[in-house]
Parts: sequence; structure tokens; C-alpha cells
Amino acid sequence: MISYSLNSLLVFYHVVRTRSFSRAAEVLFMTQPGVSNHMAQLEAQIGLNLLTREKGRFELTKEGKTIYKYAERMERVVRELQGTISGFQKVTRPLLRIGTTTTYSQLIMPQILSSFQSENPNIQIRLDSGSSDDMEKSLHSLKNDIVIVANTKMSRNLQAIPFAREELVVITSKRHPLAQKAAVTLAEMSKYPLIIREAGSATRAVVLEALRAVNINPSVLIEVKSTDFIKEWVAEGKGISVLIRRVVSPEEEGVLSVISLKPELFLENHVLFLKSRRHNGTIERFCAFIRDLKR
Repeated sequence: MISYSLNSLLVFYHVVRTRSFSRAAEVLFMTQPGVSNHMAQLEAQIGLNLLTREKGRFELTKEGKTIYKYAERMERVVRELQGTISGFQKVTRPLLRIGTTTTYSQLIMPQILSSFQSENPNIQIRLDSGSSDDMEKSLHSLKNDIVIVANTKMSRNLQAIPFAREELVVITSKRHPLAQKAAVTLAEMSKYPLIIREAGSATRAVVLEALRAVNINPSVLIEVKSTDFIKEWVAEGKGISVLIRRVVSPEEEGVLSVISLKPELFLENHVLFLKSRRHNGTIERFCAFIRDLKR
């Protein structure tokens, strides 16, 4: 049975290749005494002198030349093996499928996923977007592993982690009669054509539920998925809308007015995943990352 170690043979290979104990130590990120120890152990285990040393220099013995040829082959095989393993790791990188709302996919997910992937470079990410209802359904169909959505009617088999509370505000053009108000009521808002999000949107659901609660039937001008479309129509004075505050950038405040609602309305956003998958490694890691963000 072979009793000497592969590490010692590889140290021997690098000593000979670099013609120096100190340079071999640098290549291997070892100390020079560590290299010397490996060489001494290898020669002791083989029972042969592999090098003749004189005045800081060394030469290979006859036996050393033969052993070096084998060490050279072994080093090549080790490199090839490392390359093969790296290839396997790239192919089998764990995939985390995340779903979120169209708004969040544009506004906050780029930064969040950039930070998460910096900390977890081995995890491959796929981002999906759609309405809150569609994203919740994607968990049950196993299309996504995790979703970040708002105000859904969560089923019992879903686990929820609080994520963010978003204030809903009225947006109007700068020329609109409501534009100069600091806050408006639902009754005041309902006097004007309303541009609302599509069916399945949590924003739409919360706004329409609040209006129904005070017996208001709004005049809906158009239903649309795109937040950018809504802001463009509002800026042109075609109607008003209710969106989360963060969708209006500082630059857009030059053409849009942002008005608080009284009483206030909020979207409660959560990270959701199936309870049956709570021990999945990539899901656990993303949830831990989100919890750390909130500290």
C-alpha cells in the first residue's frame, strides 16, 4: 500500500519545477519550513534521497528524476480533475426562482438580487414578474420557489415573512385640480377618472376595497398592467391613479404631483414560500438574507 501523501508528491513537483523551496512555498501558499517538512516526510516514507543539496542548491538524484516524472503526471491529473469538478459545479449550480410584482421587479429587485448574488455567487437566480395573484399561484404550480407580493389571501400551506410596508398615494398631473393638495379623501379622489392596475394586482384590490367600504363606485377610465403607462397618462392629464409612493422618482415629480390619502392606505408585502419546502437550502438562504436586510 502507498503510504506517502499526494500533497507531499505535489510539493516535490513544485520544488523541482520552480528550482526553489521558497518559490514553491509562494506558489503553494505555504511557508518554506512547511515545504521542507513535506520533502523530508516524502523521502523518509519512500526511503530514498530524491535531491542532493549543496550550498543552497539542489539536484535530482537518479531516483528523484524517476519519481518526478510520476509527480508531474499526478499534478496534471489533479489539475484536470479540478477542472472537471468545477465544470460539474457550474452545471449543477442551485437555481432559485423568484417571483414578484412588475413594480418591484423594476424598482427594488435589481439592488436586492445584486447584493444576494454577491454573497451567494454559487446560486443561479431566475426572476419572474406579474400580478400578486399570479405570483402566489406560481408557488402552488411550482413555477417559482419564492415570491414577494402584497396583500394576498394566503392559503394555509404558505409561510410568510414580512418584507415591506408601502404607502399608497394619489398621483395627478401638475395641472390637475387636486395637484396642490397635501392630502385627499377617497370621496374627493372619486370625482375624477381613475386609471387602475389590472385584475390580480394588490394595489387595485386594496384601492377598490377601500372605495367599496365607503360606498363609492369609481369611474374607471382604463385598466393597465404597466406602471409607466399609468404615469404617462396621468402626466398628460387623462386621469388620476393610486400607486405606491416609491414608483414616482424625484425626476418625475416635475410633471407629477404625489398626494397622500386620508385615511392612509398601505400595501403589506411579504416573502412567501410553500411550508413543505421550508427546508430547501436556497430558500432558507434567501429568507435569512431578507431577515438580515430588515435588521
